[in-house]
Amino acid sequence: MKKKTIIISVISALVIAAAAAITVAAISINSRSHVDFKLNNDNIGLEEPAQISALLKDIRPGDEDGASQNSSGNDNSEDEMLYDVSRIPAVTGLMRLGGQEDSINLVWSEFGGVNGFKVYRRTSGSDGAYTLFSTVKRANLEIRNLSQGCKYDFKVAAFITDGSGTYEGPAAEATFATEPKSVSGFKLADADEDSVTLKWKAVEDADGYSMQRCFGGEWSDYKTFDADTTEFTDEDLKSGKAYYYRICSYREDSDGFLYSETKDVYTFAGLIAPEDTGSESRIGRVSLDYSSVDYADGYEIYFSDDNKTFKLIDDIDSTFYNSDRLTDGEVYYFRVCPYHIVDGDKKLRGPYLSMDFTANTDIYDEEVGDTYVEVCIEDQHMWYIKDGEIYLESDIVSGNRYSMDTPKGFYSVLGKTSPCTLTGEDYVSYVDYWMPFIGGAYGLHDASWRSSFGGSIYEGDGSHGCVNLPTDIAEELYDTIEIGTPVIIY
Repeated sequence: MKKKTIIISVISALVIAAAAAITVAAISINSRSHVDFKLNNDNIGLEEPAQISALLKDIRPGDEDGASQNSSGNDNSEDEMLYDVSRIPAVTGLMRLGGQEDSINLVWSEFGGVNGFKVYRRTSGSDGAYTLFSTVKRANLEIRNLSQGCKYDFKVAAFITDGSGTYEGPAAEATFATEPKSVSGFKLADADEDSVTLKWKAVEDADGYSMQRCFGGEWSDYKTFDADTTEFTDEDLKSGKAYYYRICSYREDSDGFLYSETKDVYTFAGLIAPEDTGSESRIGRVSLDYSSVDYADGYEIYFSDDNKTFKLIDDIDSTFYNSDRLTDGEVYYFRVCPYHIVDGDKKLRGPYLSMDFTANTDIYDEEVGDTYVEVCIEDQHMWYIKDGEIYLESDIVSGNRYSMDTPKGFYSVLGKTSPCTLTGEDYVSYVDYWMPFIGGAYGLHDASWRSSFGGSIYEGDGSHGCVNLPTDIAEELYDTIEIGTPVIIY
């Protein structure tokens, strides 16, 4: 009997010791409440890798057979259990790999011992809570179909799961942006002898703008502007030198700066806008007269009937332009843009002169029609308009200024003679093509003795009052024009 009693006593002692150990373990677990979470025993169906089983064995309560017990030593398989999430590794190294206009590629440090990672998202700046966006097994995720130029807050946490629930470790948080929209409307707005003014349109959601400048063949970072700035004047430039500018918008996030595509403007210091020197609407067309611009190799003429969409209609090297026939009473818009050519074919444009006119067909209170000759004394130029379009044009030499000026007014072709001898008090001239418009004294004719036409020749070496034309132009006009055709001189 003593032997049985001893055995029973030993067994009782072992049971009491085991119960005490379990109680101490439960108290120890409860003492770590600042890092523990209570979770229901909810199996979400993910497998439990061997390394996770080892981790769980270390940190969840239970006996060697895995049976959960409460602090009283009773079966606890259906009750809540305590789990030490501080043992799950924290996510680190969360960053953005580049950035596209509608996607963000997230990566973070890879490590094992977990089932995967949970990725949460919210729109940056909003008061809303994070929402679960995706669950992944690897340490990267490309998020697509985002809004361009927007910022998003992300939170990524590792998790493990077993039959009693899913547990997340410490999360990494960061804010990332998609590529911002490109700058639009970047243009040269004004220029002076030693400065240029650049303008652009504001980009929605941009944090600012970055500008580069190229001078002497070298590009360099030049200026940074805040989101409210849309104009910049660059001063102290070298007149007669080319300056190139490049601008982009940017967004700043946890990974630094994310830039849009760039837009370029090429400029030439000293290439300024021309001035209006007497442009007007007359005889159903618009005649543009403007000043010569230093460094200009030519002038582009733009036209619009709505002041919104402009079309390039001519590229000339003179300082005057006559449009085609326009509709009487309608308003039309013109731009004159000087340019300088570098590198053989690259046009560096200056700021343009803007003008608008109401078409006027009755400037002389006469019925002009669609076919007529038009002569501008100041421009020293002649146009032959046939059926409303410019059929022929040329530089001329009119009467000697201030002494034998060509009479201005409304006339018509009185006749045609070929050849003809013109005589006056102190001259005799032999011409091949004679088209008088005032008696026999004033007319249009060839002047083979002249080697050049136009410009300021008439200021000292003009005609006796006639309109001198190059021989080939006079011949073509003579062969085409009809007697009675109006001749308007202004």
